[in-house]
Amino acid sequence: MRTNFAGFFLAAGMGLIVLLLGLGALSMAGLVSFVPSVNQALAVEDSLAVPRCGNIDMPAMSSVSYVPTTAQEKEGEALFKSNCYQCHDVNEKVVGPALGGITKRRNISWLIPWIRNSAKVVASGDEYAIKLFNDNGKQQMPSFQGLSEKEIISIIKYVEAIEGQRAVAYPTTVAVD
Repeated sequence: MRTNFAGFFLAAGMGLIVLLLGLGALSMAGLVSFVPSVNQALAVEDSLAVPRCGNIDMPAMSSVSYVPTTAQEKEGEALFKSNCYQCHDVNEKVVGPALGGITKRRNISWLIPWIRNSAKVVASGDEYAIKLFNDNGKQQMPSFQGLSEKEIISIIKYVEAIEGQRAVAYPTTVAVD
């Protein structure tokens, strides 16, 4: 007995086309939706936004439950969100170390040059900088030479304010193109 593969694939293809046309008709009728509602889209955007740090796909970060109270903390929050959270969390290691307790580990006079240009601090032979670099997969922290001393201090004050304030839930796998 001879099998007609062409006929089988033609029938399967036609069945798939009919299925897609039916779903399209149901979608146009408003009975099936493939697009999330605005509230769903905003919730996904806020809770599952996938940042990128260098070549590393990052886990998504949950939103902070702490509300900054001072102008310095508010500035620090904005700067943290735009510069730091892609690679750091306050209480959990992401790509870089958790930042909670940072001023207990290093003083401001060490942190400012580190944040501005960590590669330079590592190259200087600083033992703690080399340990951080090695402990974090030799992933070089981006240079933030554009941040002023005042801005760096506001980020640090914000981190100090939210230490221990939230539990972070990360998805198990996240892929970024």
